[in-house]
Amino acid sequence: MSEIQNVMKIEEYNAIVEDFNKLPSFSRKCENELKKKYAHLSPFTLGSIISLLVQRSMKHSYRKSPLISSKYHEFYEGLMKEKKNDNVIIQLSDCQGISPALFARSLLQGVYSDSTVAKKYIKDTTLIEDKDLAYQVFLGIMNDNQYGPYADIIKQSIGLEYELRLERELRLMNITFSDENVLRSRGYDKTPDFKLDVPIAIDGFIVNWVESKALFGDEENHSGYLKEQLLCYWNRFGPGLVIYWFGYLETLNSTPEVNSMFILRTSFPDKASITQYKLDV
Repeated sequence: MSEIQNVMKIEEYNAIVEDFNKLPSFSRKCENELKKKYAHLSPFTLGSIISLLVQRSMKHSYRKSPLISSKYHEFYEGLMKEKKNDNVIIQLSDCQGISPALFARSLLQGVYSDSTVAKKYIKDTTLIEDKDLAYQVFLGIMNDNQYGPYADIIKQSIGLEYELRLERELRLMNITFSDENVLRSRGYDKTPDFKLDVPIAIDGFIVNWVESKALFGDEENHSGYLKEQLLCYWNRFGPGLVIYWFGYLETLNSTPEVNSMFILRTSFPDKASITQYKLDV
């Protein structure tokens, strides 16, 4: 997929958000319906956008409270007593408008008053003594690819995959670098994925570091990265390159920091775009 195709127009992004907000639930079935409508987009791009929207929706709409957890526990017990025990958590999460993994976590907080225990059990359902509850929680987690521990593992794996891809591209071009581990050993607390030993120029823009983001960049998450990471990198190392592998919103190109503090791309640039410099000895 080309660089231009991966830079999304604001109108299309807003249409996706509008259609997402109309979904009756956060089930995989509803997600697949959205993917059918936007089949022209990379599944990685659309999947990343949906994941971001689910995370934000849960953050804005879900309220953590013992009363809510107790209510979810009552709903769960009611369905289990009726012997309607196929995918109970998935059914209830659809009714409550939250993700299955989040419902499961809240349910466990209603069963176990100790939140530490609930967190431990959501990560390892084999620790739950009630075999029916353990099975239902497991089903809820495994059927939620946007939220919870299963989703977190997927995102971590994808993030690592694209970091390794970037590292391979740097090595193929004989661009030497220091990675996060080396930089931390030197006392840096916030580090980009790769600090170049010798700067390069990409389309005439000097780049000292490269940051890999295996997701779609929109205004909200980019703003967070800017405050928490990218400004620090620029202050310490100068201008750099941020790669949003699954695309980014076109409006980011109009922000003041882009093309001054760093440039945005959706892949590592080809050799023709890069000027390499030799280290003076």
